[in-house]
Amino acid sequence: MRQLRLYLVSLCLAVGLTAGALTAAAGAATADASAAAANPATFGPFDPRIELQGHWGRDDDLATTVNSGSSLRFRFTGGQVGAWFETESITVPAQLYVSVDGGEPVLVKVDEEHKIFADGLDPAVVHTAEIAVKDVDEYVNRWITPVQSGVVLSKLELAPGAKLVPLPSIADRRLEFYGDSITQGVMALCPRLGIDCADGTKSYAHLVGNAFGASTNQVGFGKQGIIQPGHGNVGTAAESFGWNLAGFPAEPFDPGAVVVNFGTNDAPYPADEFGPRYLAYLRQVRAANPEALILALRPFNGTHAAGIAASVAAAKDRRIVYVDTTGWLGAGDYNGGSHPSVQGHQVAAGRLVKVLEKLTGWRASRPGDTTSPRLAPIGTADATCADTPLRLTFDGPVELGLKGRLRIHAAGGEVVDTIDLADAATFQRYVGGARSDFGELHRWTYQPVVVDGRTVSVHPHQRLAAGQVYYVTVDPGFFAGHPGISSPAGWMFRTRHDPAAGSSRLTVDGRGDADFCTVQGAIDFVAEGNDKEVRIDVAPGRYRELVYVPQTKPHVTIVGAGAGRTEIGYPNNNLLNGDYAMANVPVEQAYCPRRVLAQPDRFNCWRAAFGVDADDFSMADVTVRNLTPYRGSQAEAFRGNGERIVLARVRILGYQDSLRLQGKGFVTDSYVEGDVDFIWGTGGVFVQDSELKALHAGYYNQVRNSDNGPGNIFVRVRLTRGPDAPDDSVFLGRVELSRFPTSQVVFLDSAMDSHVKTTGFQVTSPNDCAAAGQLRFWEYGSTDLSGRPIDTSARLACSRQLTAAEAAALRDPTTVFGGWQPVVPTSRSER
Repeated sequence: MRQLRLYLVSLCLAVGLTAGALTAAAGAATADASAAAANPATFGPFDPRIELQGHWGRDDDLATTVNSGSSLRFRFTGGQVGAWFETESITVPAQLYVSVDGGEPVLVKVDEEHKIFADGLDPAVVHTAEIAVKDVDEYVNRWITPVQSGVVLSKLELAPGAKLVPLPSIADRRLEFYGDSITQGVMALCPRLGIDCADGTKSYAHLVGNAFGASTNQVGFGKQGIIQPGHGNVGTAAESFGWNLAGFPAEPFDPGAVVVNFGTNDAPYPADEFGPRYLAYLRQVRAANPEALILALRPFNGTHAAGIAASVAAAKDRRIVYVDTTGWLGAGDYNGGSHPSVQGHQVAAGRLVKVLEKLTGWRASRPGDTTSPRLAPIGTADATCADTPLRLTFDGPVELGLKGRLRIHAAGGEVVDTIDLADAATFQRYVGGARSDFGELHRWTYQPVVVDGRTVSVHPHQRLAAGQVYYVTVDPGFFAGHPGISSPAGWMFRTRHDPAAGSSRLTVDGRGDADFCTVQGAIDFVAEGNDKEVRIDVAPGRYRELVYVPQTKPHVTIVGAGAGRTEIGYPNNNLLNGDYAMANVPVEQAYCPRRVLAQPDRFNCWRAAFGVDADDFSMADVTVRNLTPYRGSQAEAFRGNGERIVLARVRILGYQDSLRLQGKGFVTDSYVEGDVDFIWGTGGVFVQDSELKALHAGYYNQVRNSDNGPGNIFVRVRLTRGPDAPDDSVFLGRVELSRFPTSQVVFLDSAMDSHVKTTGFQVTSPNDCAAAGQLRFWEYGSTDLSGRPIDTSARLACSRQLTAAEAAALRDPTTVFGGWQPVVPTSRSER
């Protein structure tokens, strides 16, 4: 059910925008919406270019939070920004802080469906917006929909033609807090109950998360305790744990540390009742977080301190620690009897930071952390790859600035590349010499700067020249708090010479100890029109990069150090580079090359993390992961659009559309996971001896045969599931009869869990087996995971169980492929 629609209208932030300008914009009336420009650019709340922090429940296209301290951050172009809310059930509006381009946060009440946050921004530059939930009222219903206080983000809306800019930050640590009104920030600002005096961004939990640069889940519910239910229809700690609100389970967070601060509201209950319930709660937290450090805080006022300490001891878990807060806060640190003031929260946060540092070995931020980063590559004595990323490692968490340039200079001073945070063109580049169907170079949206905790990676727009000396300059403020680099001697390095032209063996190592630092760098070195086998050996490591092999470079083989050791991944998707993103791009640059289906495949070739349009491509011993989050849009991990593609001993990880193979493809001894159509394509694909895991309800396969040729054939596969895929929830395959009536999906000798639909297959358009015609949904020898035959009597009427003789003819890929015999690459250890 939709309750509250947050509609963020074009958050386009101008440098130097004043708090007064923001305030004036925030007060714009809903009636003014009609004056806005037609056809604004809109973006859903789970767009992967939006960074969400805290507990956000998912309801189709809505993101709901009922927790103070939750937030979102994004970058964008355009001249206006605002928000939509669903407010018909709201009686006490939540309050937000909105900050544009680092300006002073402006208080905004979610009391209308439509709010304008900022207008008149410079449309020529890239802006940054941060929105934090100051408070969600603790007293009115905020648990059972429709809620009376809460925030539901429906979409961002920018000015017409404006875009979100993919400039991510990856938290250094992951922290989770569970507590009562103190953790919520109630009465932090003044000694009165109510939403005006509460501020979740001033809470000790929020401050500790910021100190560690952590991704933080801050969950605080007023009045709640271990035994005591909370205000606003919230249950006890145990009853609300693992939920955003009633009916909205929280996604796994995998924190490094969990802080529990309950007991204050349990004062009326006797110790012999409190102690066992507290111990049970600790075990509940542990079951959800098997590896996390759990800190059980003595409430600041000492309520049930002995019972908490005893429960920790009884848990007999060395990773559950009692934290004695005696003496942390004095009489002057409170607003009222038990609620810390802003000063009190700051004091408590400082104490807790020291505890976490001691117990975890983590390091919180300190003054001067961003002034002297370690640079790589550095120095000219040892050369590095010409395709090297640039890295800065700081002593503490770092934030990207709002504007400024990083420039790469040739030794003589000429600027050869510029990363400009305020220039939208900075966020596009060419990859792999990809050309559209019209022969024009295709520009990809990418992430030129990635902030990963303390390390920043800068990815130039193109490979540098080999055997040359370069230096880097950085504007002050490009990284928050960093003074910049102006001297050529400050950051100088040398690139090594390329391997010999025509080399048939290339090496990749992200540490710089190989021919290339990136997989794409090695592919780019392969000659156009290559007609011999070229093997690329990739060292262990994580390679965060878009990879594309053009059709002009066949006969390439990529071999990693093992699927558990070599990972190639990128958050590419439909919103960055697919149909959605290409809507306003000239077709001469956007139309996909080598389209199998001319109309459906106009733009969707550009959205994979690893894309191949070349023939005779092989890959082994590698994990390929699309880093787009769950429900972040269609996003292939691997897309193969050539003839004779072989994947062996690989792991393909994604959600929707994980593995797409268009021509002849062979997959063996591998693992593929996803949820919706996570193996799909136009047919001619043979998958054997592999595990296919469904992560949610959905479809294993969608095939799109355009003729009577081979479709998708699965032999001796294991169909497994994740914890979020219930019984009878995943189809083996589906097809649109009106478009692809000759499609084929075959499962032979395969084992499957009970999450597989009893009907097996699905037809749509129409949903009528009478129209199935030449459809080939076939199956033979299916068992459960223990090897026992399963009952297939309820399968879709237009599917068929094969005879033994019919199945035997389909078990040999060479026969299926009409003579092609796939060759599996040898591992590095076998050569």
